Amino acid sequence: MRHPTEGVLRRLVDEPAGVADSDREHVAGCEQCLSTLAVAREHDASGDTAAPSGRAVPRRSPALWRRPLVAALAVAVTLTAAGTAAANDWLPIFQTKTIAPVSLSAGDLVGLPDLHAYGDVKVTGDSGLRRVPDAAAAAIQTGLDVPKVNTLPRGVSGESEYQVAGKLSVTLTFSADRATQVAEKAGKTLPPPPPGLDGGQLRLSAGPGVVQVWSSDAGAPALIVGRAVAPSASSSRVSFSTARDYLLSLPGVPEKVAAQLRTFPGGGSTLPLPVPADQVTTSSATVNGSTATVLTARDQTMAAVVWVKDGIVTAVAGWLDSDELLPIARELR
Repeated sequence: MRHPTEGVLRRLVDEPAGVADSDREHVAGCEQCLSTLAVAREHDASGDTAAPSGRAVPRRSPALWRRPLVAALAVAVTLTAAGTAAANDWLPIFQTKTIAPVSLSAGDLVGLPDLHAYGDVKVTGDSGLRRVPDAAAAAIQTGLDVPKVNTLPRGVSGESEYQVAGKLSVTLTFSADRATQVAEKAGKTLPPPPPGLDGGQLRLSAGPGVVQVWSSDAGAPALIVGRAVAPSASSSRVSFSTARDYLLSLPGVPEKVAAQLRTFPGGGSTLPLPVPADQVTTSSATVNGSTATVLTARDQTMAAVVWVKDGIVTAVAGWLDSDELLPIARELR
């Protein structure tokens, strides 16, 4: 089968709206192309503008991180937020109180818009996971009550490893000119931005968080328990609904996904949890008085339980089934 050229893969990083649906679908299911795409994005993030030569394999195994439940856990735990508006003219527009799944296909996950195409993006803080010696050190560094697992499920044993992530803030200063250029390259016409959005700023603050990991003999995580302050966001000029509706109209956002998010329950309080529907089923359960989202891989290899309580998001995931994970989740405090 013909692979898209490196130019097409590069466009998925720089101008995702300009890539044909057939190429998106190919990349979504091709290990070789996904590896090259991951390298291109890694070069982009590090500031290295040189294109990757050949079909290189990234430093981190893409196969592991494309596992649907590991990806879901990363969204729920790593992309977490603390903090409030930085100045009096900032308007809090989002504070997580609940989590709900959003159905995505593999094609939807490939080539989503890069925020750099629509304005200046400033990242402050440090989101990288780093190992700490024990639960006490994790609590000191994050200020969180570190969850404790009293009974390990069948097949999980040995010592765990604690990792923490610091606070991270991402601020987008929106540019109507850049958004218009992206739309024109995609052959589309973008409606005028609502008052206040052009030149306005949207900020997501993330972290701190803690993850406890038990590894299998193969080195992959057998059980993961994570906890972090739940996401929040703020804006310098516009409301949540105004910013949401306009950003969802930008080129590159799959219409099916945009339609789900426009009518998402809870206004600015329900965090969308991306779920590849062809690989994962979702259900709900009660965990310590809170409604949790339960995710189960269709091949029965993995499961995860994610919930929010008192502004804190907690997740339990592993190479187990949901019946094994739910008792762990319910005993956490």
